[in-house]
Amino acid sequence: MSRNLTHQGEEKLVLPVRLSEIGQVPVWIEHLASRYAIPDNIQFAINLCLEEVLSNIILHGSGEQPDRTIAIHFSASGEGKFLVVVDDEAPQFNPLEQQELPALNPNEEMRVGGQGLRLLREFADALEYEPTPAGNRLKMGFSAPVLNDRSPASGS
Repeated sequence: MSRNLTHQGEEKLVLPVRLSEIGQVPVWIEHLASRYAIPDNIQFAINLCLEEVLSNIILHGSGEQPDRTIAIHFSASGEGKFLVVVDDEAPQFNPLEQQELPALNPNEEMRVGGQGLRLLREFADALEYEPTPAGNRLKMGFSAPVLNDRSPASGS
């Protein structure tokens, strides 16, 4: 993340590595949405992506290890851009190098799992991965359209 960005705010949530802790995320996102005017569609996208990332870290990376943590960092810029960064202590794994499963065929039986990467790519505007000495860092960018101050109702 560049220091040149003008941030309206930065927030952090640290969770023990347990599936039951993921339930804190939607409440935190609601708090962020009201504080930083995150549109509903972006709030939904952030929630969905975080649920996928966190559950995969716990189920496939770390296992439930309450002595370890996952840190979620949030920052907002004045241009309607939101950045969510997830730092974990799981073995290094770059999800962006993984092959995406073939598209679902409506004539085939629905398969469970394996759609997380597809969802991340569909709902996040930008994805970046970097290994860290302790584990992994995944950056997810979300952008809201900038609204024009001139509206037809204002008579301009």
